[in-house]
Amino acid sequence: MFEQPQQHLAHGERRKQHETIFKMRRMLRVASLLALALIVAVGFIALLSNHPAQVRAQAAGNPNSPVGVWFVNAVGAPFQPHLATFHSDGTMLIDNPESGDPHTSDSAGMGPWQTQQDDKGNTVIVGKFEEINADRTTNQFVSTLIVTFTITVTGDTFTGPAEATYFNPDGTTQAGPFPATLNGTRIQLPKSGDSQN
Repeated sequence: MFEQPQQHLAHGERRKQHETIFKMRRMLRVASLLALALIVAVGFIALLSNHPAQVRAQAAGNPNSPVGVWFVNAVGAPFQPHLATFHSDGTMLIDNPESGDPHTSDSAGMGPWQTQQDDKGNTVIVGKFEEINADRTTNQFVSTLIVTFTITVTGDTFTGPAEATYFNPDGTTQAGPFPATLNGTRIQLPKSGDSQN
């Protein structure tokens, strides 16, 4: 109802207000730069914590860890030689030559793994990987191969049973289960003086 007459700031008060705003802007810039530096530092720490040398050191701390790269003989598979990589995050990749199976073209196998205790209290690695298969003539999706396995790692080798089952695109069983045995040898850098490992 009653309006108060607007009072104009004196020249000195305006200057103080302007200086205060300028100082606040400068403080916000400094705080923003500090936050950015903190984000970058945390990013580098996260990157370095997943560095391959650290993964190797973790695997060296447990000589029976599957973490690393392996030459795998999949006895019972259409094409036996494979290469596999077990990652420290509990995932794995396995692959063999694409033309190893004359009927289908298969993707790399990918899946999870974990450490468990078997019935006798021994530490074993259990896992599963899946491959997508396409018909070589029609180029159509024809099946998913699911392989489950239980391996025992002893230093730079592993062995254990596996079971392979093919599923139709609709999820029904196409063929299998087929028994197999996985025998792995760790792939390592050559030791000094060796030409191959």
